[in-house]
Amino acid sequence: MLKYIGITIMIVIFAILILSPVLTLLLDQPTLAVTIRSYSMAPLMTRGDMVFILPVAEGSNLTSGAIIVYRAQEEGVRDWTMHRIVGGDAESGFITKGDANERPDQESPRYPPIETEWVKGVVPTLGNVPFKIPLIGHLPLMLEENMDSPVLIPSFLGILAVILVIDEVTKSKKRQRKEAMQKHHLYFIGAAAFAVMMGAIMLIGSLFITFPYGVDKNPGAITGSEIGVLELGTSREIELAELQNLGGIPSYYLVVSNDPQVELTNSDFSLRDGEKHEVLATVHAREEGIHQANVTIGMFLPFLPPGAIKMLGGISIWLAFAVTAIVPALPMFCVPFFDSRFRKVYVKKWRKKKDKISSVFG
Repeated sequence: MLKYIGITIMIVIFAILILSPVLTLLLDQPTLAVTIRSYSMAPLMTRGDMVFILPVAEGSNLTSGAIIVYRAQEEGVRDWTMHRIVGGDAESGFITKGDANERPDQESPRYPPIETEWVKGVVPTLGNVPFKIPLIGHLPLMLEENMDSPVLIPSFLGILAVILVIDEVTKSKKRQRKEAMQKHHLYFIGAAAFAVMMGAIMLIGSLFITFPYGVDKNPGAITGSEIGVLELGTSREIELAELQNLGGIPSYYLVVSNDPQVELTNSDFSLRDGEKHEVLATVHAREEGIHQANVTIGMFLPFLPPGAIKMLGGISIWLAFAVTAIVPALPMFCVPFFDSRFRKVYVKKWRKKKDKISSVFG
């Protein structure tokens, strides 16, 4: 019983490690849990700790002593910060400070008082102790810092294979037979986790670009926009990004836009190790008004032919991410079916479910 509780806890922790950065990337704000990157809140929270956070609803009552997560790019707070409220209020703005820092953040010229709408999360605590998993965050930090390493994925696969082989060799035959059926289900869980990890790696290597622009009869400027207001009927070429493959593994890139006025110069391309590529687009000022374009530059590992990825991306780039991530996990999904005992049990279970469904519908 304790063994299965332990396995369940490990699966939950692994799921949090994978899902947290993916959700953070998709929602553009810290979600579920965050990895501490600095020592500004030591010793309560230090680099490598994974800290859980709760979303802050509109109108939430934030009080002194709460540990909050905030960012305000236009006001100069460019990075997500997790510090404690030590003063101020919702009307005049909060004063924040890291527990290990000598002075409040607002004594720095780049930190204004923190407004409520800048706060996107609060750390739940029991007394003064935050809900966290110590040091486990070093794993995603290591993955992030070594994303460009050509040995990252082969090393992960090698470690996984070694663990499985050692586990199998060290077991007695009696124990092997007893746990055979249970292990097959772990293959499914492991395959799903591996697919999620591959998807996370591709999402982290992708770019999600949003830029506002306007179209009017008279050109002008827009706060926070490099393009500004374009004159109706004109066009302007812009550089969206400059990419370089430093990972050693050839990668395929698919570029999609949700704005029909944004024409992509090159919607797909491949990069080998060391190669660079400028992603360009032309904005055509056809419809008057203020527009916000979203461009996704998806990075795909070579698990599928580029043509297949492009075809899936034509339906939805998220479908392309999902299918490409699942492909390398398929062998692990299929391993249990090589065991005749598992096939018999599996077929028997599905026949029972089929009979139940047939009985319901007559």
